Amino acid sequence: MRVLAVGWANLDQRYYVEAFPPTKSRTGVRAYRETLGGPAAVAAQAVARLGGSARLLSRWGKDPAGARLRAMLEAEGVEVHLQLGDATPVSAVLVTPVGERYIFPYRPPLPTGLELDPVRLLEGVGAVLLDGRWPEAGQAVGALARARGLPVVLDLDRNRAPDWSLVTVASHVVASEELALEHGGIELLLDRLAKQGVFAAVTLGARGVVYEGGHLPAHRLEVQDTTGAGDVFHGAFALALAEGQAASVALRFANAAAALHCARGSPPSRQAVEALLG
Repeated sequence: MRVLAVGWANLDQRYYVEAFPPTKSRTGVRAYRETLGGPAAVAAQAVARLGGSARLLSRWGKDPAGARLRAMLEAEGVEVHLQLGDATPVSAVLVTPVGERYIFPYRPPLPTGLELDPVRLLEGVGAVLLDGRWPEAGQAVGALARARGLPVVLDLDRNRAPDWSLVTVASHVVASEELALEHGGIELLLDRLAKQGVFAAVTLGARGVVYEGGHLPAHRLEVQDTTGAGDVFHGAFALALAEGQAASVALRFANAAAALHCARGSPPSRQAVEALLG
C-alpha cells in the first residue's frame, strides 16, 4: 500500500559524542554518519522499510547535498517528487551516550506554493502524511485526499498557526508531548482535537503513547539513538491506516516500529516489528 508523505527532508550529520554536556572546548566523537533527516523523509523511509510503497513530496536545492539526499531516498525505494529551492537543508545532530539527541538545523529559503499536480501525486495512494513544514502543499494535498475519503495523518509538533491549520484537512493527528504541554496539557489537547472531529494521540517518548481510548506503554529496549523516532512512528501509523487497520491497531504497530528504531538507530523491517509484537 502506498503512503504519500508531504513536508520536510534534509541531510542529518550525526555526531555520537563521548560525553554530554561538553566540559571543554573540544569533545570527542565516537562515531559519525550522514543519514536521511526531516519528518516526511524519515517517515517515507520507514514506510519503505516496513514493506509499503513510499512517495515523498518535498523541497531542497540543486546542490551536492541535494544529490546525496535524493540518492539516499531512491536507494530506500522512495519515489521522490521535488520542488527546488535555494539550497538543501542540513542538520547537525549531537547524540549523547544515552541516545538522546540535540538538533541544530540549517533552513535555507524554499518555495512555498505547490507547483506539482496534487491529483497525480495522489494516484494509487492509500494514506497521506503531513508534517507541517510545508503547510501550503499540505493544505492542497490534504484537502483533496480527504475529499477522496483517504486517511490524512498530521504530525503535530509545533504550536504555530500554519501547523494548526492543517488539522482542518486531517483525519488523524499524532502530536508530540512537547506540543501538548505548550498547549496546556495532554488531556486539554486531546479534548480540543476530538472536538474538531479527528482521531487524536500524543507520543510520550519512553512512556509510550496516549490516545482517546487509552495508553500504550513503550517497549523496553536498550536505546541507541532516538533521532527520528517520532518520524518513524508517524510513517508506520500512516502505513497501517493505508492497509485498513483500525487506529488503535495502527498505534500499536507504530509504537513497536519506533521502539525498534531507537534500539537500532534506523527504521526497522516489517519482520522485526511483527516479531516484537508477537
